Amino acid sequence: MGSIYAQEKRPKKAFVNGYIKEMITFNDLKDSTLVDNLIHNRLNFRWYPTDNLRVYGALRTRLFIGETTKLLGDDFVDFIEYDTYFFDLSWTIYNEGSFMLHTMIDRLYLEWLHNDITLKVGRQRINWGINTVWNPNDIFNAYSYFDFDYEERPGTDAIRLEYYTGINSSLDIAVSLPGETIGLDGREINTLSAALMYKTNRWNYDFQFLAGYSRENWVLGAGWAGNLGSASLKGEMSYFLPVEETELDPNAFVGSISIDHSIKKLNYNLSYLYNSAGPNKLGAEGLLLLSSRSLTAKNLSPYKHSAFIQAGYQFHPLVNGGLGVMLFPGNKAIFFSPFVTWNVFQDFDIDFIVQGFYGENIASESFRALSVKWSF
Repeated sequence: MGSIYAQEKRPKKAFVNGYIKEMITFNDLKDSTLVDNLIHNRLNFRWYPTDNLRVYGALRTRLFIGETTKLLGDDFVDFIEYDTYFFDLSWTIYNEGSFMLHTMIDRLYLEWLHNDITLKVGRQRINWGINTVWNPNDIFNAYSYFDFDYEERPGTDAIRLEYYTGINSSLDIAVSLPGETIGLDGREINTLSAALMYKTNRWNYDFQFLAGYSRENWVLGAGWAGNLGSASLKGEMSYFLPVEETELDPNAFVGSISIDHSIKKLNYNLSYLYNSAGPNKLGAEGLLLLSSRSLTAKNLSPYKHSAFIQAGYQFHPLVNGGLGVMLFPGNKAIFFSPFVTWNVFQDFDIDFIVQGFYGENIASESFRALSVKWSF
């Protein structure tokens, strides 16, 4: 009787969760509308074989059905994949006409814990960014704000060592394995990144400093996060010095700052990004680059100045809605995105989002998506 009781009380060491999402989209182009459907399943795995060792994994499987898949054909696979991975852990199971079934392992790493040291080896997300929209410090796996369906964000194949030097300080060293991608100037770029970050806390503010190498650029950066009255004030900046400077890949200073604040049921975010390498006379055609999945911490926006305003309101305990607007001072271009989220019941949500790109001398484009998500 005692052995059975002990077995029942044994701590659980393996966990599985995830979600299934159904999303229909309408992409309004100049003279047509592309209608597509996406069935998206994610499985997250955790296993704790010992007190000091943990194993994490995640499988992302998507079934694309619609006109965009048929229109792009084999190029659609290149569009949905990322260049941040060294190992090829993605598979196109079926791709014919309007149907494409694609799966990938986007997390698979070991975590070893010992006193003040944490070592992670494998496919992971190295999140060095601070701000909500633009992260110049996120040199390993920058993400696009417009890729709203990827809430977990991409990772990278890397080795990462964190050493906690005190209660509020740490030293973080990371090296990502190199892949290959094509730069804006058409030449092949090695995606190897290796950097060191130091974090500390002073005057009730968190500070971080980084130095290293990323995508054939030497990098120096810093960031901070704290309070300004009842608001949250965050900022980060990085300076990129290319190993081989070209006209399309110059040295660049990229900095962002943001304020988050809540007033009862209203919350809002104000953000600004400066990119010294952004052309002064780039027109609205730069909007076409914003939704690119190949964004890096160096080219988070093709414009020299970018501003973002987003406000959300809790209309009901189960309903939240709002509007995000991205402005580009000095360029005749704008992006806006209204959204509504309804938490129908626990673990079941309905989301509606619109993304609109408008500018002078280019065809305006809007994107609408309605999704239903069940988490388990």
